[in-house]
Amino acid sequence: MYCRFWVIYFFIFGLFGCTFLRYSEQLSTLKELEVSQKEIELYVEEQERFLYVLLDDIKNKRLKLSTSKENILKTYGEPVISKEVTDDPLIKEAFLYRHPTQYFTSDKVYLYFDELGKLLSWKYK
Repeated sequence: MYCRFWVIYFFIFGLFGCTFLRYSEQLSTLKELEVSQKEIELYVEEQERFLYVLLDDIKNKRLKLSTSKENILKTYGEPVISKEVTDDPLIKEAFLYRHPTQYFTSDKVYLYFDELGKLLSWKYK
């Protein structure tokens, strides 16, 4: 009789213990997903702020030619796309800034840099 009690106890504990562990793992995954989602939201908000500062500087004529690439990055953040330009002898690199989630409807700003990393020109679309 005493042995049956332990068999039943281990069976029930094993059944519910495994279920509890499975739910615990799922909760952990959901918590990680929540943290990741918040990080993404913060990143998008930051990129939006950078874009609005850049657009405001363009509209108010504060974006100055010959500004260093480092200063541009510090002021406006990382561009959505950065690429080396090979088909123009004056332009060595181009940055694209746009809204991080509005791919087709966003304002776009292209910044073009020379071989010294100085802002050579820009285009607003």
